[in-house]
Amino acid sequence: MENSPMVEQVSGGLLDPPRIDIGGAYLRPLRLDDVDAIHAYLRDPRVTELTSFPVVSLALAEAIINRSLTRWAAGEPSRWGIALPHDDQIVGTCGFVDWSRDHRWADLAYDLSVAQWGQGLMKRAITAALRWAFQCHQIDRVQAFVRVDNERSARLLERCGFTREGCLRDYRVCRGRRYDFSIYGLLRSDAKATESLAPEIGHIIPPGRNT
Repeated sequence: MENSPMVEQVSGGLLDPPRIDIGGAYLRPLRLDDVDAIHAYLRDPRVTELTSFPVVSLALAEAIINRSLTRWAAGEPSRWGIALPHDDQIVGTCGFVDWSRDHRWADLAYDLSVAQWGQGLMKRAITAALRWAFQCHQIDRVQAFVRVDNERSARLLERCGFTREGCLRDYRVCRGRRYDFSIYGLLRSDAKATESLAPEIGHIIPPGRNT
């Protein structure tokens, strides 16, 4: 994996966020003008009802974008937008919302428009994000936190090779009510990690090239 042409090693920091082909769509850095698209799909309660998202507002969508831009600018892994090739419209996000440089782990998070459910799009997005993370040589573990009643998200992580490692009781307050969360983990060294990283997913799109 270390010799793959997908990424380029950078001394002392992570790469600038690349655009990544995920087959039928691509990951790209979020932009300030994505706020309406993100707000539109997050307003559907089916997207957020089994998550720890607060009440959805334009301010929340702006905060997601600004946090992503700030983290990338600081050399920290963050979220990409999931964009469709015909109009560059964002239909979801996928990436990392926390990272430890010292301990070499990252927290994975993702969300997706209901219109795109059931097409394998998020599995491909997560696979690409994992390939990028492990090939940057600064992440050895990726973890995700899923509400125990979010069976759809749990199945997705398991299909991506993650292992359920335990239950965190009363871990997060979700719109005024406490919930248990499962923690899922995937290590660089896991055999499942190698099996899940499909070689046809995750190629960097060269700057200036249209998808």
